[in-house]
Amino acid sequence: MKRIIALILLLYAISIFAQYGDFSWNSPQLTSNNSISFLAKNPDESNLFPMKNIWVVHDSSSFNFALFSWQDFKHSVSNFFSQNDSSYFLLYHTPDYHFKETKNFGYPKISTIHPSIPLRSLLKFSLLTGSDFAVKDDTNYYFAYYGTKLSGYINWRLFFYGYWWAGHFAGDTDLARSSPLIDSWTQRSTDKDQIHLDNITGKITYIGKGNFWSVSVGRGKYEIGSNIGGSIILNDDCNDYGYFSNKFIFKELYISFLHATLIPDSTSYEDEKEYTDKFLVVHKIGWTPNNNFELFLGEEVIYGNRNIEVSYLLPITFWRATEHNLADRDNVLIFAGMNWKPINKNLIYFNFILDELRKSEIFGDWWGNKYALQMGNSYTFDQQRNLKLSLEFTAIRPWLYTHYILHNKFSHDGIGLGFPEGSNLIQFAAEFNFDLRHNFNFNLHSAFTKQGSIGNDFSINYETRDKSKDYDTHWLEGEITNRLSLCPVITWQPLAHHRLKIGLFTTRIDEEELENEIFISYQAIY
Repeated sequence: MKRIIALILLLYAISIFAQYGDFSWNSPQLTSNNSISFLAKNPDESNLFPMKNIWVVHDSSSFNFALFSWQDFKHSVSNFFSQNDSSYFLLYHTPDYHFKETKNFGYPKISTIHPSIPLRSLLKFSLLTGSDFAVKDDTNYYFAYYGTKLSGYINWRLFFYGYWWAGHFAGDTDLARSSPLIDSWTQRSTDKDQIHLDNITGKITYIGKGNFWSVSVGRGKYEIGSNIGGSIILNDDCNDYGYFSNKFIFKELYISFLHATLIPDSTSYEDEKEYTDKFLVVHKIGWTPNNNFELFLGEEVIYGNRNIEVSYLLPITFWRATEHNLADRDNVLIFAGMNWKPINKNLIYFNFILDELRKSEIFGDWWGNKYALQMGNSYTFDQQRNLKLSLEFTAIRPWLYTHYILHNKFSHDGIGLGFPEGSNLIQFAAEFNFDLRHNFNFNLHSAFTKQGSIGNDFSINYETRDKSKDYDTHWLEGEITNRLSLCPVITWQPLAHHRLKIGLFTTRIDEEELENEIFISYQAIY
């Protein structure tokens, strides 16, 4: 505990040189806009709260509640089915300033609910419901759900949000198991005709005085590095996890840190559940000399089967050297990346991650050369219509993300934290996005993946490899599989609080027949 307190004091001492802050934590500059469900992605933190330069100044308190009176209820029902409406089930905010008594501004404004509620405070609460429906061949399933959303801030210092939903699958349960929403433990009904699923994500963030640093506690998931096919550094196609994070933003430099609690690959047997401790730590330093260029470097460590390692709470040290001094038993990866806009409409990005590498074998076939690279270009032809075309190339060596210790695999709750398709592959991906109207979006994602069968999954223990080929593990080692995928999605918001997705997911593996899955997703939020 003394070391933790000393670390906090040290970080606070150096923070006097910082100049401004940020609510989000390492959001990529580019990510895929292609999803088959409104529940597939967590809320975008950067859109939860307005920035100071565009916020609407409130000169008085406001309180609106859909069930406050019969008139409020009727008015809310009318708003729920309107085309243009920005109301909420519950909304409350205090004034942004205390105005002095003048002819123009009148008397000082105070909270109408409680005078001691700070200025610049807000609370939003919404109800949501919806359903997902999928058809493949002669089978289908649906998922019906309900939930809540809450967000707000106090005195523009303490920010918070909570997002919860729960529901059940019905229909073909085998097909339902392929839903991207099932990324954790599920509960079946007694007759096994339904699969019950729930999820929660949330965050509390405090932004310090001066707006140069922030500290957060939450439950969620993150991705690092711009991409359209999935991040090779840290991907978010997994279950949410609890974490502690902080971030310091200087004039041209930022330092960020995250310590998360993961669930290891299941070691349960019969009706018993046995899980050891498992943790993920990430620290990242970035350089942003201007708005058009970003260069970052960092480390991430998977460790477990013991209590929290205090050494990994030091984001200002080299963790690989730390890991060597901890008996070389943890899984350490080093990453780097770049985002560059030579012109405002054009984004060029590059990501790299390294597990192990011999300098004498950089271009050789030593099996331990475990690394991946990803590069892409995204060009926006029309910013108002969000007309954008993105192209990406990804190459991953065999055995990346694997480890010989079960709880140190680069995964969470049975799903990999690295590239979604695994390793030992090359992939070409493209994504086209276009707003045909302000409430009508078309997105098309396609990918061609060539993958070898050797060392291509995080769940493989690399000690099981053919050790007679220690110096002979080629790119695309093993039996090669070619996979082509295509996913057009239309997203339509006919009313202010109602939205709809319709799409088709088509895949073809080698010379097999095409597999087609049609999906429809509907959601209402008020």
